[in-house]
Amino acid sequence: IGGTIGDIEGLPFTEAMRQFALDAGKANVLFIHMTLLPTLRAAGELKTKPTQQSVAKLREIGIQPDILICRTEQPITDEIREKLSLFCSVPKEAVIEEIDVENSIYELPHMLRKEGLDELVTRTLGLDAPAPKLDEWEEVVQRLQNPKHHICIGMVGKYMDLQDSYLSVNESVAHGGIRNDSSVEILRIDAEDIERDGAADHLRELDGILVPGGFGDRGTEGKVMAAQF
Repeated sequence: IGGTIGDIEGLPFTEAMRQFALDAGKANVLFIHMTLLPTLRAAGELKTKPTQQSVAKLREIGIQPDILICRTEQPITDEIREKLSLFCSVPKEAVIEEIDVENSIYELPHMLRKEGLDELVTRTLGLDAPAPKLDEWEEVVQRLQNPKHHICIGMVGKYMDLQDSYLSVNESVAHGGIRNDSSVEILRIDAEDIERDGAADHLRELDGILVPGGFGDRGTEGKVMAAQF
């Protein structure tokens, strides 16, 4: 469930999960709480209080997390794990570190496996699952981390101020780059700038041009000019 624990818009969903766990039985339900361990940069110290507070909020509505996945900028020490275990009532082994990755979220499955998350989940739920086969996934990560080529693609659109507006398109281009051993730089170009300046000034140095969809008349002429170029 996305969002922040305690926000009013999320309460119906967390309440539904509480009731579902009651109906399904404890042996069939596992609660994993994703939380942030912020770093106090002045002291270089990880702070656990926000996690303690969010777990306390979950307890107020009747949910006790079984596993904590802790996003962090630096490694979690044994002392921090023990503190979270004590004050959040989870086993120490269930405090999972998810340190920020260097390149891509596709590095996360291997990282979480090293932390033992998969074995913890299957053991807690009593599942007889074989060891995962991650060879193909690791090949994807290897290609992502060590590309043989670099290309620059111009994306000509009309929602350039919104970082998530073309997220699925960006990911598709990134996947194409992985498949072809290439890192892909996406240059965001406003279609109205092309209408004003002409296509050549913005597009002549690129390796490729991508014109995603949009709605309304604004920027349409610039997108047509980019396609013609």
